[in-house]
Amino acid sequence: MSNAGQIKLTEQQCAIVSHNHGPALVFAVAGAGKTTAMVQRIERLVRDKVFAPEHILATSFNKAANDEIQTTLRQKSACAPVNVKTLHALGFQIIRQAAKLGYLPNVQVDKVNEHVEALDRQLLYTTLARAREQHVRYSSELNNLDHDDFLTYIGACKGNLHYADLAQADLPAPAHKIAKQAVAPKHFSWYRDLYRHYEEVRKAQGHITFDDMLMTGWEVLIKHADILAELRRQYQCVLVDEFQDINLAQAEVLDLITKPRHNYMAIGDDDQTIYEWRGANPSFILNFEKRYAAKVYLMTDNFRCKAAQVALANRVIEHNRLRRPKQMQLTQGFDGDAQLHVVADAEQMAQQIVQTIKTALRSGYTARDVAILVRIYAQTPPIEQFLIVEQIPYQIAGGDPFYQRAEVLVLLDYVQLAQLETKLQSDGSLTAEQQQQFRRAWSSVYNRPTRYLSRVLADKVAQVVTTRHTPITRALISAANGAGERMVEPIRKFAADLQWLATALNSPRAAERAAFEILQQLEERLQYRAHLKASSGFPETGAAKAANVTALIAYARNKGSMEQFLQHLAQIAAARAQVNPNEQPAVTITTMFRAKGLEWPLVFVPNCNQGTIPYERSQHLEEERRLLYVAITRAKKFLHLYTLQGQPLSQFLEEANCAQTLTAVQSIQRALQSEPGAWRAEEMLGMAVDARRLHLVDYFTRWWDAPVAQKQQLAQAVMRILNTLERRGLDKSLGVNAGDVEPWRTIGGMR
Repeated sequence: MSNAGQIKLTEQQCAIVSHNHGPALVFAVAGAGKTTAMVQRIERLVRDKVFAPEHILATSFNKAANDEIQTTLRQKSACAPVNVKTLHALGFQIIRQAAKLGYLPNVQVDKVNEHVEALDRQLLYTTLARAREQHVRYSSELNNLDHDDFLTYIGACKGNLHYADLAQADLPAPAHKIAKQAVAPKHFSWYRDLYRHYEEVRKAQGHITFDDMLMTGWEVLIKHADILAELRRQYQCVLVDEFQDINLAQAEVLDLITKPRHNYMAIGDDDQTIYEWRGANPSFILNFEKRYAAKVYLMTDNFRCKAAQVALANRVIEHNRLRRPKQMQLTQGFDGDAQLHVVADAEQMAQQIVQTIKTALRSGYTARDVAILVRIYAQTPPIEQFLIVEQIPYQIAGGDPFYQRAEVLVLLDYVQLAQLETKLQSDGSLTAEQQQQFRRAWSSVYNRPTRYLSRVLADKVAQVVTTRHTPITRALISAANGAGERMVEPIRKFAADLQWLATALNSPRAAERAAFEILQQLEERLQYRAHLKASSGFPETGAAKAANVTALIAYARNKGSMEQFLQHLAQIAAARAQVNPNEQPAVTITTMFRAKGLEWPLVFVPNCNQGTIPYERSQHLEEERRLLYVAITRAKKFLHLYTLQGQPLSQFLEEANCAQTLTAVQSIQRALQSEPGAWRAEEMLGMAVDARRLHLVDYFTRWWDAPVAQKQQLAQAVMRILNTLERRGLDKSLGVNAGDVEPWRTIGGMR
């Protein structure tokens, strides 16, 4: 360890802090303290007058990372003038300057505020109305457009500088080497044309969306040399955190600003590139050294995780080919634990997770110390149920409880419509409250899946039902008779499906029919999951929504009749409302994507099975492996992995020899807790062979805080074991090398 300022830094961190000029690339593993090194470098550059603080830019895609950097720098008065902003804020600064100079006369920069991220949805609504008015050839597709999916497509296009109409973009010739014409997803050729309409609406209204901040910012720099020159004068030293997350637009903006001197430091971890779906690509960080002839630094010490997590994460990620080879190094010791649990089914898994959480809460942990990391939110229903039963508050980051998810509500709305249909057929009336229920459910399902039922026709049906109290099926058949030829059969099938469901719910044996059976048959009649998969330009998006439907149907198993199941859902919703997670510490349930950059003492990863991790519909196997790496390295002390019996274990854990790896770490833990003379064969091999194989020996040479006598005793014992293995000719078969004894000589003070 070395001193830099008042904070003790490692030799690796000190080297980074000492970097003065020119391009630099820092590979920082998970939990490496990169923000500390970044801030310390900025402070040192200011203190040594290498750069004036107002000429330094510290930036990141991630707002939370930026906030951390800014908070730390504000504690140092000399560094207060340092520019700290997100890359999007940098893009908006460029746009604002261009508008001020009259280069963007139609852009209304005064309308851009903290709610800009919601603007794209408002623009989409206007775009859809315009497209319908113009009777675009794909008008029938718009009723079932997955808004999130389409906006994700636009975001990915803009992040990759893919234009809706490149010919109309008015870019200078050099820019065409970078910018490209957008390409529509497979089977969704009309996405590109709708993107063009969207852009026309946006430009006509003078709006700048979140994604435009970078795309338009790049356009300004590539077109207007005066603005680019001013930015280069202002930002003479640039540091970029979380560099593995940047997309093409961000990479090109930064490239332009940092030329020609390239006083440019990129800090990140290629092993944590998990946002490829929005344009991030590990090639940006992996090719940085070659592109800029950059000096490369490594930060390999992990200051977050215990030995089991470090060893397992290393074993998992080493199987990726597209990466900078490196090993995360242990600093936090061998307490804590990581376990792989094999359970019979999803319900037993949920029970075990919640009981373990309950025990942890009794022992002094709080709910905010706990995270459950899922690959997709369809994994959560049984876990949520048992958390609610145990009155443990939880929050789903960026998502809804399973019983409130849009695709799940569609099936439940069909059930409600069938119940109202029975009421209409029996006594021909609906109360005011029931009419309101009908209108809400009807708007949810009338064209899901696609019935080619226009909004106008759907409104007419609703009007007939609510004013004349006509049964829904009869109103539909009447509408079919007056509809176009293409609509007749789908509308009649709609009526037939609704009649079937009403009969199933109200037959003499309805109370005996399981909700699981009815929902399963309803989904088969509707082909709802196939519809969800076919309605998304990104295969994984539709598959994840279909998985939520599958999860609901599976959850209904053993929950009784439909009436009992609906009562059960109402009860758990009411019970959760009573334990308001907004008013007290709550367990975090979130995806592995959203977990990056965060940490918790206790982390649970359910469904570590093939098909979930990696996700069956993912097209990026190495990114899926990075996701598991990220999940493992969120745990500060305890990690619990769960796999379902009878299903293949995740190939990533198989490759990492998960069970053997964790067993080896446990053997080392036991060895450290006993005298060498009491070691069994497992402890001997753990210390002499596995500690080196799992890259844990460095901990004993650099970080192990033990009395000298204990270190000498341990080192001598390990050296005796290594010598014995060599004498008996077992060293080669166990992978022991001649140099393996040297670290132990250092530990024992014999060098």
